[in-house]
Amino acid sequence: MRRLVWAALLALALGLVGSAAAIAAEVHVPFCGVDPMTLTGGIPGCTFTQNVHGQVQTFPTSVPCIDAPSPPGPATGILIITFNAVFHVTVNQAGDLWITGTQEGAFSFTPFPPRTVSYAGHFATWFGVSLNKNNAVFHDIFNVHGTGSDGSTLTAHFVNHLSMSASGITLVFDKFVC
Repeated sequence: MRRLVWAALLALALGLVGSAAAIAAEVHVPFCGVDPMTLTGGIPGCTFTQNVHGQVQTFPTSVPCIDAPSPPGPATGILIITFNAVFHVTVNQAGDLWITGTQEGAFSFTPFPPRTVSYAGHFATWFGVSLNKNNAVFHDIFNVHGTGSDGSTLTAHFVNHLSMSASGITLVFDKFVC
């Protein structure tokens, strides 16, 4: 189960924040020295905070609430985000782990031809992970608000949650509102 939990954690972190790999490269002792496969080792508890300012990323994607998600649908344009972020990791003496991340900034979306409506606006996202040797919780929230070049508005809100208990109970839900 731990390998599944850690695989889900890494997928969540990388999926939510494309800059996670660059930020992780700056962390000299991953997860405060705790072995991610066994939640053992390391030092007797620690915390770590990473701040990121003025980052810019560009990638192909689709417009939420308007286009089919990408993937499975094809990307419909190029998204440029400029953002600030903070990531915080805490490990206690028992090897329990908490990770949170917040990212916010501005975006612009330029469509591929023949589409003509571009969008610009603001986004904010947060994710949290809580792990111990028996339980795991992963959750995230994403909000976006933009204005189209035709005067239309774009508003989307996503909430995701996954929890696994020591008794084997798993709870998963996603909510997407446009």
